Amino acid sequence: MKKNSCFGTLYKYELLKILRNKVTIVTFLIFFVFSFIQGEFEVRGNIDLETLAEYQTINYRPVDDKLLSEWSAVTDEYGVVTDEKDIAYDSMEEWIKDIVGYHAVLEDITEDLIYEKRLETIDEAYTESYLTQEEIDYWKASEEEVDKPFVWHDLYVAFGLENGICNTMFMMLFVVGLGLASVFSVESQRKTDPMIRSSINGEKELYFAKILAGMSFCLFSVAVFLGGFITYVGVAYGFTGLDIPVQIEYPFTQLNMTCGQAIVVLIILTVCGSVFISAIAMFVSEVLRNSLASMGVLLGGYFVIFALGTNIPMKMKTLSKWISLFPAIQITPRFVYEFRLFKFAGHFFNSYKVAPVAYIALSFFMIFGGYFIYRKYEIKSN
Repeated sequence: MKKNSCFGTLYKYELLKILRNKVTIVTFLIFFVFSFIQGEFEVRGNIDLETLAEYQTINYRPVDDKLLSEWSAVTDEYGVVTDEKDIAYDSMEEWIKDIVGYHAVLEDITEDLIYEKRLETIDEAYTESYLTQEEIDYWKASEEEVDKPFVWHDLYVAFGLENGICNTMFMMLFVVGLGLASVFSVESQRKTDPMIRSSINGEKELYFAKILAGMSFCLFSVAVFLGGFITYVGVAYGFTGLDIPVQIEYPFTQLNMTCGQAIVVLIILTVCGSVFISAIAMFVSEVLRNSLASMGVLLGGYFVIFALGTNIPMKMKTLSKWISLFPAIQITPRFVYEFRLFKFAGHFFNSYKVAPVAYIALSFFMIFGGYFIYRKYEIKSN
């Protein structure tokens, strides 16, 4: 009998099966609404619009002796602004304290002191990260590309965007866990899998239709969550300050990068990380053939990896460095503070460059490896 491919039809019905899961849709809608709510509170939750406008009066000023002397003149020895009319300088307090120390007396702060203390702390980070001399040389060369003095800007929009994007990864964990844990397990639990897989299109076509449907749901969800959140922030507050150096957010990084570029990196990591989590969810669903067990493994594994990544000592450099690539650890605004590098073919690569490639490569490995497991299971079942 001639075999007629029904891939498009299979894909449509597999996608409908995901979308007809009431728990999945309710979870999706809750997080969709939340994406707009966090668009409001990730920025405005920290400051009101009137105060934000006052802070912006010193934006795009170089962080030099002139600006620092102005700051010293309107603050006390603890860095607290003494008069409400000078509230614009209040936004500099945390940044300066982060560099010179939270217990230091903040008098006579100078440009030389700021930049010298910054480099001293970075040198300590080299030691704490167990860097090789080659890695240290890489970062010192990168430091030479960073423009100084830094250009000041308030950070409320940039911080809000970064934190909201990272929250999207956490949202995707639950949406994917609920939506894709049953992609392969539902037929097994209903005892209909032998009949389905014995049909003409029940092997390769059905398998890849399930994978494509799951990935489509994943990409649609992450696009909606990110799009809704970023659009809301842009309409409500604009995208001011994304062109300033990332050192104004995280002073000890040596990446030659703007805040906007850091946000783009986080978006790429979140999308690729979501694809990776989806591939894991469907692979586990295929192996375990049980929706609840699959969801438990996915959620539990995510938090176990997070615990491992935060507890493995830095001196176990290779293990801790590779563990840190997982989405639970890598997808954070503080990725800019990862000094440990990966060396391939004689070239160094930052973790944020390696992670998306690793996510996609591992996703393909699980998809195509899962296909052979799927076929093997079919033979045993029939």
